[in-house]
Amino acid sequence: MAYGQAPVALKIKLGYAIGDLGLNLHWQAMTLFLAYFQTDVQGVPPVWVGIGFLVAAIVDGLANPLMGVWADRTSTRLGRYRPFILWGGLPLGAVMAACFAAPGLGQAGLIAYAILSHTVWRGVYTIVSIPYASLSARITQDAEERSSLTGYRMTCAFIGGITVSFLLPALATRIDHMATGGHASAYGGLGYSISGLVVGALSVALFWLCASVVKEEPWPALAPASRATLDSDVVGFLRTLGRSGPLMRLLLSIGLIQVAGALQFRNLVYFFKYDVGDMDLAAYAMPAFSAASAISVPFWVWLSRRTSKKVSWQLGTGLAALSSLAFLLAPSDQPALAVAAIAALFVGCTVHAVGFWAMLPDLVDYNEWRFGRRDEAKIFGVASLAQKVALGLAGALLGWLLSAIGFVPNATQSAETLSGLRQLMSLLPCGLFLTTLALMAGYPLDGAMHRRVVEALAGRAAGTTPATPLPSPPSGLGRPGIEHQARGGAVG
Repeated sequence: MAYGQAPVALKIKLGYAIGDLGLNLHWQAMTLFLAYFQTDVQGVPPVWVGIGFLVAAIVDGLANPLMGVWADRTSTRLGRYRPFILWGGLPLGAVMAACFAAPGLGQAGLIAYAILSHTVWRGVYTIVSIPYASLSARITQDAEERSSLTGYRMTCAFIGGITVSFLLPALATRIDHMATGGHASAYGGLGYSISGLVVGALSVALFWLCASVVKEEPWPALAPASRATLDSDVVGFLRTLGRSGPLMRLLLSIGLIQVAGALQFRNLVYFFKYDVGDMDLAAYAMPAFSAASAISVPFWVWLSRRTSKKVSWQLGTGLAALSSLAFLLAPSDQPALAVAAIAALFVGCTVHAVGFWAMLPDLVDYNEWRFGRRDEAKIFGVASLAQKVALGLAGALLGWLLSAIGFVPNATQSAETLSGLRQLMSLLPCGLFLTTLALMAGYPLDGAMHRRVVEALAGRAAGTTPATPLPSPPSGLGRPGIEHQARGGAVG
């Protein structure tokens, strides 16, 4: 079977997307509820909860590229990535249940249990998530089909987040009510323990369905990384990483986007509580923002296929920058205008989720054409690492900036602090959005160029020269490397 650009069947798109629904059952459960569960149910001191999240984030960040190396060096009858999705889901579901258990331990034991269970969960999550993301590079090499595939995936991801945000607390409350006979003072940990088990089991079923529906294409041009020694494989990849201009542009851009998003989205609760003074509005607005993102996914997919991923990225980023300024200028006595600006911001930022995961598989092809190496999972692992590093830096920056503007929790904020909060959520993110616009202006890999890259790879695999030669990489990005020439490429 040659490099494929045939349309992907709807069954495959849905089967792949369902896997991200399962992943987001985990991610959103941990994001939305784990800290609350550890402090209010397990009884872990907040400072130790924060330390646990830091430790887990460090382990997660280091594990991502290592998982990429492991996956790229795997070869089984089920494929390279599907075994991790199929068998990794079982321990992941079990760890989910363990994270939401409340064992009868002393405080020191509870602290150790909370940190260990969270860290193990992040590690096992990586074992499933990196191969899952890398699988998209094996489903199709058609750039437009990859945009469509990512659109289905992102829609299911939003559905997963919405599902767990309602299912987990509602089920936990119902179980606790039944177990305690409605006595609020009775032990309330059973509900989350059983709910975590239910959500974990549901995710396992979704992972199995994904792995059973999606098949990996055994393209003959792929040279298994396992043929090289581990050190030469890793060193070879690192040598190509910094030389791939388009990949570095995308990684830097998504890092800046993550920082901007953290400054805006993590401050939303503070905005509703202290600026608007209406937490009830937040309860309705937050799901509405997520719904706006989900609804906008098909539009961004359509625009990417109609124009290019770069064009849609730039337009979405421009909308996010303008929405940030509109939020700053919205009068304090008209919160509806600020809410509308935030909704537009969510719509604009949705393009980054759609575009980023659709661009990465194209860059796998580009890097193979240029360097003669197909580093699928390694590229996805490094991309995930870039996101985690950016989020970690954003967390530290956010704490420092909140202190700098005089923010005091659970107190009436001064006018200067409220003004600083709005600027923190608008001016700095807007500057980051504009920086990414400049970075991505030089991104060269449009649909036409990618098609010619794929044709060149197919010609190389067949020992022929493609009918339409590829242009040299853009200025400053180099030409196909020594590894490429060694494999007989006749491109450029």
